[in-house]
Amino acid sequence: MSNIDIDDPKTKQEMLDAVREICEQFRIMDDARDQVKEIIIAAHDALDIPKPMIRKVARLYHKKNASAVEAENAAIKSLYTVITSR
Repeated sequence: MSNIDIDDPKTKQEMLDAVREICEQFRIMDDARDQVKEIIIAAHDALDIPKPMIRKVARLYHKKNASAVEAENAAIKSLYTVITSR
């Protein structure tokens, strides 16, 4: 461990405050994940679109990286073709 003085009350309180805030953010993330799962299930039930596809389209929409994903998929397909062709 580095030179952290955990015995110092100020350092100890700062660390505890940081850990509490991190835990709160983890809780928020968990809640958001649960909500995303529920939305995906509802969309699947209403639209009969596979859940993995809904998740991938939403992620693509969120990250705005369709061209990068297309390029990566093309490279993967190309590599697959090279290694499986005789």
